Amino acid sequence: MEKITFDNIANPIINTKKYQSLKNDHHHGLTRYIHSIKVAKGTYIITRLLKLDYISATRGALLHDYFNEEEYLDSKGLEKPRIHPILALNNASFEYDLNMKEKNIIISHMFPLGSIKPEYLESWVVSTIDKIVALDEYIVYKFKDKFALFAIFIINFIRFRCNFL
Repeated sequence: MEKITFDNIANPIINTKKYQSLKNDHHHGLTRYIHSIKVAKGTYIITRLLKLDYISATRGALLHDYFNEEEYLDSKGLEKPRIHPILALNNASFEYDLNMKEKNIIISHMFPLGSIKPEYLESWVVSTIDKIVALDEYIVYKFKDKFALFAIFIINFIRFRCNFL
């Protein structure tokens, strides 16, 4: 069976007006668009290597944060880890024909911060990759100066302690 490329899976989703609007939402120091693409590319690679359903996994990863900031703000301040997967699933279900695996990927990607547990291996992959990508984005883009200062503090603290031991 011929492998379907990432672009073949992603383009029908990312080339829509609504998906392109995610470029306007800040997310982890970047945009929701860039974050979702990074999660989807990582998911595509890992699920292909593991011989899982990489098409559903990639689609679910692309749509895991499929909402705009205004939609979240309109949700009356409910806790973001719990409400944003619901917003993303509602938006994705309205615009795309999703299978059960894709729906579970979207709704459970915040586990254990969110309360819905992943039911498929593909859901676990997306949830894990999302956390790895988010952590990287926070360190590199959002907290880069604070992280650098913290690292300098730790290195100097260790040097100081070693000089007196």
